[in-house]
Amino acid sequence: MVSEVLSLRERKAAKLKLLILSLAKSMLRQQNFNDIYVTDLCKKAGISKVTFFRYFPQKEDILLYFIRVWSFEVSIELEKKDIKGLKAVKYIFDQYGNLCEDYNSLILHLIKYHAGSSKILKPISIKKAEKQLLFPQHNAIQQTEVLAFDKLLEKHLLEAIFQTEITKSSDVSDMVSMLLTTTYGSILVAKMKQLPVKALLKKNVYSVLETF
Repeated sequence: MVSEVLSLRERKAAKLKLLILSLAKSMLRQQNFNDIYVTDLCKKAGISKVTFFRYFPQKEDILLYFIRVWSFEVSIELEKKDIKGLKAVKYIFDQYGNLCEDYNSLILHLIKYHAGSSKILKPISIKKAEKQLLFPQHNAIQQTEVLAFDKLLEKHLLEAIFQTEITKSSDVSDMVSMLLTTTYGSILVAKMKQLPVKALLKKNVYSVLETF
């Protein structure tokens, strides 16, 4: 079994990392991200700030890890349900719409973090022990690739091209850029105009998909 080859140190680190994420998610359902302090997270997790920053160099890096884990979970769902191509792309955005409604503060601060960074932000990796803890009943979890949001879209857009669901374009990189631009633009417009973010995102994304 995969769990037998993982060291106690690896499993302990994975549990702690996922605990911090779980606590942050719970707090984000009731608080704005700005109102969540590292001190409070450390107190709830029973760790020091030094330990926290060992896993997340900046508080905002929790957001990157959150989205990384979310993308991985969605990819597993798509695999289990055997959803591919355009149906998969629409499923991803349906789930992303739910994410925006459940964790609106998180998404807005994630956009802010990217916009304010002087360099390209690298995602926080999901290690073997974390994969095992996230999906303990998935026998082949270590063979499942961890894809970022954009790479997850790219994978299923390519499937749509091969299945001839997409016929007007073959530039996957350009399509992903258009979808990401639409995604983050929709989120900001929904915030500015106080509109339901999931409905606006779905409407705009589906309109873009029709152009492909």
